[in-house]
Amino acid sequence: MSVDPFKGAPSGRPWVDSSLLVRALKPLVPRTLKREIKRAIKEARVRRQIRQAIGRAATLSPEQLLSADSLAELYAAWGNEDFAARSDYLMAVGQYARTTRGPILECGSGLSTLLLAFLAARRGIEVWSLEHVQEWHRRLRTILKSLDTPQARLLFSPLRSYEGFDWYDPPLASMPKEFRLVICDGPPGSTRGGRYGLLPIMGERLPKGAVVLVDDAERPGEQDMIRRWAIERGWSAAIDERSSGTLAIISV
Repeated sequence: MSVDPFKGAPSGRPWVDSSLLVRALKPLVPRTLKREIKRAIKEARVRRQIRQAIGRAATLSPEQLLSADSLAELYAAWGNEDFAARSDYLMAVGQYARTTRGPILECGSGLSTLLLAFLAARRGIEVWSLEHVQEWHRRLRTILKSLDTPQARLLFSPLRSYEGFDWYDPPLASMPKEFRLVICDGPPGSTRGGRYGLLPIMGERLPKGAVVLVDDAERPGEQDMIRRWAIERGWSAAIDERSSGTLAIISV
């Protein structure tokens, strides 16, 4: 029995059942192109889910946004389970972002960047996020633009070699002279020197009373880094062990 894919089109306009169209074209499409089509369809679905989750989040109060359910929805829509920050870490980021009185520096970008835009940039606090992966920077910047938060700046900042470590290459001349809060979730742990470079590159811009939140503090590399910061600059750390990992709260 044949099926008319245009049957039932609203207002007389052509309407096509996409599943019927895919089945009809499938034998004619090369295998490599099929993979590209599947990938494009999956990416479009993920983008739609992210837009929907962010749209709902944008209407919430800070208390509602930081609820377990809201964070779980954002996390699920993001779908980047290998790299997305854990929900307990996001909760801590959001709580500090709500109360900080000065600019925020974020090392590495992701879901935390969106929380900073919602909870800090919208109340006039400058947010400067450094991201070294160009494709990731492009995708996240598109999302940020849709939120209309000009105080949230996502900078493409490649990693460069310094003496004894690698770290971001931030545009220091255009950045604030002081940051009151640092979200330290990058660069990747496999980077030479890990995340140590925050101190020698940005340490002079972190005044007394500033706070640095360090994710993955249970890892040996982060523990060595925290000890090194304490020896070289006197930064003290409070370790917060949570159900899915360890957070270090560094007092400058």
